[in-house]
Amino acid sequence: MKIVGIGDLLIPENFIKSGFLGLEKMGHRIETVQWKLENYEELQNINLLVETHGSEAYEPSNDVLQAVQDADVIITQFCPITKRVIDSCKNLKMIGVLRGGYENINVKYATEKEIIVCNTPGRNADAVADFAVGMILSECRNIAKSHRNLKEGKWVRDYSNAATVPDLPGNKAGIIGLGAIGRKVAQRLRGFDMEIMAYDPYVKEVPDYVELVSLEKLMRECLIVTLHTRLSASTEHMINAEVLRMMRPDAYLINTARSGLVDEKALYEVLKAGKIAGAALDVFDVEPPLADYPLITLPNVTVTPHLAGGTVDAFTRSPKLLAKEMETLITEKDSRFVVNKEIFSKVIEQI
Repeated sequence: MKIVGIGDLLIPENFIKSGFLGLEKMGHRIETVQWKLENYEELQNINLLVETHGSEAYEPSNDVLQAVQDADVIITQFCPITKRVIDSCKNLKMIGVLRGGYENINVKYATEKEIIVCNTPGRNADAVADFAVGMILSECRNIAKSHRNLKEGKWVRDYSNAATVPDLPGNKAGIIGLGAIGRKVAQRLRGFDMEIMAYDPYVKEVPDYVELVSLEKLMRECLIVTLHTRLSASTEHMINAEVLRMMRPDAYLINTARSGLVDEKALYEVLKAGKIAGAALDVFDVEPPLADYPLITLPNVTVTPHLAGGTVDAFTRSPKLLAKEMETLITEKDSRFVVNKEIFSKVIEQI
């Protein structure tokens, strides 16, 4: 098979080449092309466009199209695989995505064409979990705010949550979405001796230290509410004005997942009114947000520029994880990474 990897600014083509050496040794031909973008801001803007409007919102350049046109397998991270790309690849049997999300793939059309789509769940789970815990501590203990003030020559010890600064042990943490990232966050917060609640209607088995509860119970009882679910039609704005009003007045909302999970206007209103203690946000409806962006202006919010999943280890690990799973798929005709499982048994013999 001919496997063509599309490198980008975060997972360049040499990472893909290195990660797929095992498949090359099995006799498969590995080629790569670098998706040429000006800078990280352009990549971020394209990614946000695709996450908001779907895979067809952006067409890759002709050089990418030419590089993949005779591929049996395409490997990509952020570069969109649209209907046009799929139609130009007459031999295409599989699309591999080097991350958990696959918004940049036209999965519906790929399925119609009987093309397997695989993602790489959990590839940056440690990175995001570590970051989420860092955001929790940074906001409720005012680490980022006091750092900024000292850098500006200000000695400030009195912040908006001064009367309710918490210890984590003995308090409840609520995790919305108990997938790979959510479970790792639970492990880390358990280390802080917190009681762990989780809301996830799709999970049946959980660690014995996690209590599965309703969304309402979680929002009403937890000091920390941290989001780790996928954005879909059913989860968009799941954290709305009504849900936010359920939170404790000393509670904190943490979002290192997708901005669309939260109604930003409603969150702004409850934070401005002091109805909850604070929030820590790594994602926004508009990226990059400017200095006058409503949530940015509030004193009880810690903000970062969409950094949660961005570690070198996560980016180098991703091609290796997907390549290893592809080896299993090819040799054992089975894979836990397949997105469109409904066609898998029908077309797997072609791989």
